[in-house]
Amino acid sequence: MSYIIAEIGFNHEGDMKTAKEMIKAAAGSGANAVKFQTFRAFDIALPSSPHYKLIQCGEMNFEQHLELYNIADSLGVDFISTPFSSWAVELLEKVGVTSYKIASMDCTNKNLLKYVAQTKKRIFLSTGMATLDEIFKTLEFLRNENSGPVNLLHCISMYPPSSQNLNLEIIPFLNRIFDIPTGYSDHFPGTKACLAAAMLGASVIETHFTLDSSKQEGDHFHSVEPEDLKDLIENISFFNKMRGNFNSIFNRPDRKLAVEFRRGLYSAYNLPKGKRLEEKDFLFARPCSTLSPNDIEQLIGKQIIDDIPMYAAMKQNFVK
Repeated sequence: MSYIIAEIGFNHEGDMKTAKEMIKAAAGSGANAVKFQTFRAFDIALPSSPHYKLIQCGEMNFEQHLELYNIADSLGVDFISTPFSSWAVELLEKVGVTSYKIASMDCTNKNLLKYVAQTKKRIFLSTGMATLDEIFKTLEFLRNENSGPVNLLHCISMYPPSSQNLNLEIIPFLNRIFDIPTGYSDHFPGTKACLAAAMLGASVIETHFTLDSSKQEGDHFHSVEPEDLKDLIENISFFNKMRGNFNSIFNRPDRKLAVEFRRGLYSAYNLPKGKRLEEKDFLFARPCSTLSPNDIEQLIGKQIIDDIPMYAAMKQNFVK
């Protein structure tokens, strides 16, 4: 089962009551973790930037982080956050997070990555916009820094991307290339992309979460609501049962039915003693018998030793 992260991000818009409700709703939907973003607006954008005011409302101090962490912990879900500066890493270490999410914009930002690596905590590394070479260099940098374990997250940094731009086959590709767990960070409306990613083996599914997807500002419009998240988790669990694993080929549950469903070799009608057998004398029908259709060449042209009744299961000792 994929590890499910409900990304609250800054969809709480600085309202602590809303943030708490979102944690409770995510937990109630079955999420394994809730993820926030830890920043001061100027850690991300200049004050002249068009979205500076939008993200500024999502700023939270240490006490607010700690309060949300404690609520998540009491509900049995992990509290994760994306730091956007060394200040944010320091704050989150005081809070006591066990994992960090690195945003796609910082996938190649060694200045930030070194601070996260020093914590030795698990890293969820989004790869939006990154080339294969950039991903390789970042992973090499983290190894050299002796970071905690890394999970890659395939991500398309468009809001939202079109279905033809998702390229979810990258998930198993990255897993094969780098031999580390690889998941998916979603910006696609609804739950279909997340479900498809899970079926391709995504170890982690991160999807934006909201209480009201009808809001057009921020990340709300491409986020899932609690009932959608609940359905997604149930569907992933259901389809994972169908997906199973390749080892089942060695212990097929339907193997015992081969005797019932495969064909045996039978006489098509009453065959008299002394007749030389021809293909038209045989019937290939269920269930299996001593001989199969593949054995017909061993009997054709041979002489029957004794009369054979119609629908008799053919045997080698019927002929000479």
